[in-house]
Amino acid sequence: MKTPIVESMAGWASLGFFILWVMEFRRVSFQESYWLLMFCLSCLLGFLLLRKRRNAEPVLSKYVPEKKESKPKTTIKPSIKKKQK
Repeated sequence: MKTPIVESMAGWASLGFFILWVMEFRRVSFQESYWLLMFCLSCLLGFLLLRKRRNAEPVLSKYVPEKKESKPKTTIKPSIKKKQK
């Protein structure tokens, strides 16, 4: 499932919550602005998860060999007969 919009929104939300946390941290104590930091981390982890899912290979592709069509074996007949003495 491709979710580029959700992925980009999670990335930008993470950046936005980080900026809000820095601004809020300068105004109040760490304990009162801790929730913004947790929102930032949760959006960042969600962004990384979505990006990894989008780029991940199918799990079984490494272990299941691809089926190749078998061609019938052709025999090559010599076109020149050896001279018999």
